[in-house]
Amino acid sequence: MLAKHIELDALQFGIIILNTDARIVYLNTSAQVLLRTPQSHASDVPLTQWFELDDTLTQILQHIKHHREDVCRGVVRMIRQGDGSELEVPQPIYVALSAQRQTDVVSDASNERIYILECFELGAYEQVQQDSQWRAQVQSHQLLMRQLAHEIKNPLGGIRGATQLLQDELETEQPDLVEYTEMVLEQVDRLKNLVDQFLVPYRQGMAQAVALNIHEVCEKVCKLAQIEFADAIDWQRDYDVSVPQVRGVADYLQQLLLNLMQNAGQALLREPPKQPQVILRTRIARNCLVNQVTYPMMLEISVIDNGPGVPDEIYDTLFLPMVTQREGGTGLGLSVAMQIAQQHGGTIEVHSRKGRTQMRVLLPIASSV
Repeated sequence: MLAKHIELDALQFGIIILNTDARIVYLNTSAQVLLRTPQSHASDVPLTQWFELDDTLTQILQHIKHHREDVCRGVVRMIRQGDGSELEVPQPIYVALSAQRQTDVVSDASNERIYILECFELGAYEQVQQDSQWRAQVQSHQLLMRQLAHEIKNPLGGIRGATQLLQDELETEQPDLVEYTEMVLEQVDRLKNLVDQFLVPYRQGMAQAVALNIHEVCEKVCKLAQIEFADAIDWQRDYDVSVPQVRGVADYLQQLLLNLMQNAGQALLREPPKQPQVILRTRIARNCLVNQVTYPMMLEISVIDNGPGVPDEIYDTLFLPMVTQREGGTGLGLSVAMQIAQQHGGTIEVHSRKGRTQMRVLLPIASSV
């Protein structure tokens, strides 16, 4: 038995041995690392301690319950650690379940049926495939977005001109209101720059990139969000002041984060919880695979809300243009946000369930861009 355990421990992927009640009998070393628990704490514990009870896990449990012999494969989502605490970001795991006799695996004393669950962390290949599919879909929408950008640009000049005339009047009559016209002018100019990036190659716009403090951008975004939604939402900041600078265009990053904040705010207003809340958080993320490049360290900016979550029917297409759950919405906000993130060498991930949605922006730090 010891020799067989040593053989399993030498494997680079996780092996979880389950009994006919779908409870854990044995974890090899890789599985203990994956589940963040020692063997002694895992014995006789059900898989649902770690994994979300979704369609794939339900199918696995049905295989075991009905003593099926065929192999069951799929992707499950690890949502908890061995101590029961929830992971901030669910971890997708590719699994393959097969039936065995116990004498073939861990013991020479019993001929009982057991099940072997092989576990593989989703690696570069799967992420590259997902990125490629997303890029192919986005390309089909590029012409439409450029046409929209052209139509949006024209009225911006009129809005700016009218605001300047209003500001001239206010400087004499009500100077205390000039602050608001200045804000309108600033936002019109920012929108014009944003529209320009759809009408010209983005690398031309990224020529303006400089090393910047992301928290200065975050503060501007928070102020705008608070003005738009007033007191309907509790806006919280959770900054890691030690995060390094990023290299980027402040206006573009402001638009990215504002789109995410607005999306969160609108979701909360559609189905408000008892205490609607949005958290803007910064952290350092390590060993990230983004756009087929592995970064040892990236800046992570998260917009987290306690709203209803992303509906299953749009989860996989959330960042495509014209995909929206809001009546009257254009579906461009998240698509624009993703395009800006990718222009900066980063990406956006979404992790959502009822009561907690996290939009996780990953950006290279200044020395890596």
